[in-house]
Amino acid sequence: MTINSKIETITFSKICSFFPKRKIDSHKGNFGKLLCITGSQRMPGAAAMSSYAALRSGVGLLTTATAEQNISSLSSQCFESMYLPLKTDLDGFITWNKNEELIKNAVDKSDAILLGCGLGITEETILLTKNIIKNTRCPLILDADGLNAIADSINIISERENPIILTPHPGEMARLLKISIQEVQNNRTKVIHDTMKLLPKAIIVLKGHETLVGYNGSIYKNPTGNPGMSRGGSGDVLAGMIAAFTAQRLSPVEAALAGVYIHGMAGDIAAQIYSQSAMLPRDIIECIPKVFLKIEDNRQINDVKSAF
Repeated sequence: MTINSKIETITFSKICSFFPKRKIDSHKGNFGKLLCITGSQRMPGAAAMSSYAALRSGVGLLTTATAEQNISSLSSQCFESMYLPLKTDLDGFITWNKNEELIKNAVDKSDAILLGCGLGITEETILLTKNIIKNTRCPLILDADGLNAIADSINIISERENPIILTPHPGEMARLLKISIQEVQNNRTKVIHDTMKLLPKAIIVLKGHETLVGYNGSIYKNPTGNPGMSRGGSGDVLAGMIAAFTAQRLSPVEAALAGVYIHGMAGDIAAQIYSQSAMLPRDIIECIPKVFLKIEDNRQINDVKSAF
C-alpha cells in the first residue's frame, strides 16, 4: 500500500454525488437491510440514538438487536425499527452463548451490520464481537465497545476478508495502538498513516475536530462540525449514519465520507438553532433531513444546468 501524504478535504459536491435521485418505483428493499447489535440494559440510549440516526439516514429496513429489557422503551421511540430481543447476563449485558443462533440468523439477512454502541465489555461481549468479525461477510461498522473488545487482539481485523469500518474516538484509538491519547491528538495524521499500515483492509474514521478518514493509503479531512457536538451520544449518531449508508450500498469509504460530512453539517445546523452549549445529539438527528434537503436542492440545480 502506497501512502499518499496529501490530505483531501471532503466537499459538499463530492457527498452529493453519492446520492442519486431515488427511482419512482423504489421499495424498501432497494435501500438495504441493516442490523444494529447495540446497547445493554445500562446503556439503552446508545441503541436508540444509533438506530434513530440510521432511520433518518435513509435505510430501508432496520433491525435493532439489543438487551431484551430495552425493547419496550426503544419501540416507543423508534417506531420504524424491527427489534430482536437478546438475552443478557445478570448485569444486563448481551451474551453470545445464549443468543448465537438468533444473531447468526439475523446476520444472514443483513446487508450491513453495526456493532458496539453501548454494548459494554464482558467476556461474552468480547466473544460476540470476535465471532461477528470472523464470521460475517457483509460490511461491518465497529464502534465504541466493539473496538474496545478487540483492543488486545487487533490482528483479528487483519484476518477479516470483508469490508470493515472502524470509528474510534481518540481514547479508543489510543487503546487500539497502545499509545497515549495525547500521542493520538498531537499527530493525528501520523496515527492514521500508522493504522492504515497496520490494518490495510480497514476504513479508519478517527473522530474529533476535523475528523480524518483513511483508506488504501489516502486520507480525507472533514470540514464540518463544531464543539457543540462534544457530548456523549454524538458518536452513536455517526455510527448509525455510516451503517445506514453502507446498507444502502454506498462503498464503505463513500459511506464513511458521507457519514462524517453529513453528521457534521447536521451538527452545524443544530448549533444554529439550539446553540453549541444547548444542542444535544438528538438534535443532530433531527437536523439530518435538513442536510438531505440541501442535497436534493443541489441535485435539482445540476439537473437544470445539464438540461442546457
